[in-house]
Amino acid sequence: MRRIVKSRIRGWTTDCLVHLALAHGSAPRGRAAIAILQARGTPEMLARIEALVRSSSVRRRVLGLEIAAQLRAPGHAHDYQADPYALEATQAMFVEALRDADPRVLRSAISGLGHQPLPAALPALLAHLRHPDLRVRFALAYTLGSYPGPQATAALMHLAIDRDDLVREWATFGIGTLSEADDDAIRTLLWTNAHDPYRDVRGEAVVGLARRSDPRVIELLKTRLLDDDCRVYELEAAEEMPSAELLEPLQRLRDDAEQRQDLDPFWHRHLLEAIDACATIADATA
Repeated sequence: MRRIVKSRIRGWTTDCLVHLALAHGSAPRGRAAIAILQARGTPEMLARIEALVRSSSVRRRVLGLEIAAQLRAPGHAHDYQADPYALEATQAMFVEALRDADPRVLRSAISGLGHQPLPAALPALLAHLRHPDLRVRFALAYTLGSYPGPQATAALMHLAIDRDDLVREWATFGIGTLSEADDDAIRTLLWTNAHDPYRDVRGEAVVGLARRSDPRVIELLKTRLLDDDCRVYELEAAEEMPSAELLEPLQRLRDDAEQRQDLDPFWHRHLLEAIDACATIADATA
């Protein structure tokens, strides 16, 4: 459906697309309009974005920042890995918007600095670490994963014990998967979060522990691979830290799963890869 929407509006003028994005926000038509505008990186588009972020309207400021976050030159409509257009100018917009009083604008500015990291902006980002709006804290949990170093790691550790489930999840992902940092404090946090009430926090924490070869993961996985709620997290952890001890529960999981009609191909592929990894270890130690 979204591809159909994009094909219908791709030739629209910038004015029409801006109007559409303002009218539909995060709905599919609004997101499609933003994606097309992001692929029109030109001096004229940059000037339009600058006007939007200077607007007295919160919705217009947010829209300008969202377009700027992934602005790129024409010809890269489907390539979000393409070099950003006017990087320094758009980064300056995000830094300036970190002073905005509205949490919606602030969230967009923080997210923009996740797409276009600027190390010098880290102190300004960390100033919002205890912001009362969970949308701002969530944006920080997402963005700080792109910032290496002890300050960003310490901030993610703070967010990983946030009262909001999604903030904890993304902060745990940032520490466990995106960061290479490893010490006793990080492992203690990940172990605690591996027993979090929220399922996705537990999963991200187990992957993080496995990436650090924490020996406690093996016993944890031996239970969780067979607890009727095994997800890709646990399978990724078994791939990250393969063990002969995990081969039997993984094979039992495969035998049970392949009898179901609703077998998810993505999950199944990870299951087979985890079995292969553990079988290799088992063969090597036989």
